[in-house]
Amino acid sequence: MAEREPPSVEQLAAGAALPDFFHYLGMSLERATPEEAVVRMHVPKGLLSPYGPVHGGAIAALIDTAIGVAVASRLTHGERTATHALNINYISFAEKPVVIATARVLRLGRSVAHSEAEARAEDGTLIAKALATFGIFRRPS
Repeated sequence: MAEREPPSVEQLAAGAALPDFFHYLGMSLERATPEEAVVRMHVPKGLLSPYGPVHGGAIAALIDTAIGVAVASRLTHGERTATHALNINYISFAEKPVVIATARVLRLGRSVAHSEAEARAEDGTLIAKALATFGIFRRPS
């Protein structure tokens, strides 16, 4: 299978090249700058837990996506990133079906990025905080 050229962060921010999973999970990209990425999730009913709140796995997917966009916004076009480790601390339940994740890169090395993110409800309630390590796959020189 031939490798596809990944979309640029500018294309992602414009919404033109969002991967299908964004739509499946109800995600939209609000902002992608070198300083931070913000991803909003309008949680589909199928991602609610049996008890009502948003399932923790959906929040993890949102946070992972926001961090991936934040790291990608610091790379040059064609370079790639992938999650190495993601540690999430859940603080409170997401009772409403809209969750917003904000992610920042703490340090960008040659082959690893250290990042942080938080997920909040629309009213500002802190739902989760995360630290992550992402691998950087640079183009050969």
